[in-house]
Amino acid sequence: MDGVVYACDIGSVKSGSFAWARNTSPQVTPVASTEIEHLISSIISDAEAGFSIALGFEAPLFLPVPENSKDLNVGRPGESSRSIFAPAGAAVTTIAVQQTAWILKQLHSPLSHILYMSRDWRAPWHALPQKLFIWEAFVSATAHSDTHKRDATTAVQFFLENEDHLADVNAVTCDDPLSLIGAAGLWSGWLRDKAVLHSPCLVLRPDEPYSGPINPA
Repeated sequence: MDGVVYACDIGSVKSGSFAWARNTSPQVTPVASTEIEHLISSIISDAEAGFSIALGFEAPLFLPVPENSKDLNVGRPGESSRSIFAPAGAAVTTIAVQQTAWILKQLHSPLSHILYMSRDWRAPWHALPQKLFIWEAFVSATAHSDTHKRDATTAVQFFLENEDHLADVNAVTCDDPLSLIGAAGLWSGWLRDKAVLHSPCLVLRPDEPYSGPINPA
């Protein structure tokens, strides 16, 4: 089974700060766009052609709920100075809750009979049966670039370069997660088991930006 990797740089659709990228191999020139409706049609086309889909979102997809009150509002291990609870992190997380739910809802009706939603990074993501594999991209600091499309592309290329050992490059964890993408999956109809609200997902954090060419999607 072949797979296609997507990543979305979460941001305002109205102001043009949302972008997405797509690719199938590190050796292929990636494509990118700022059109969210085009993202939906592209994923649908790929899934209907028989591909599994790895869909990443450049925003926190789960947050920690600590036992000790002194640890409230402390970022996830691995985030360093880019905490989910810092102003920038909190803002993009809020936007992501709405955008991930909207995207998953748009994909559910045409694709739920073809794909099943997975967040298990320990199993081959493009093996049968066809999957909608959800992951988190963490493009910041030295990996951040000058455009939203390039940030989304950085995430896609990093995934492809590491897809054979994703567990080894999982960058962020926490002991008792509250899954925001799990909530979006339940809301949109992709998921049924409420236990998903307590599970994390794969987080990939590139060290440097993608500097190669990008084609229009």
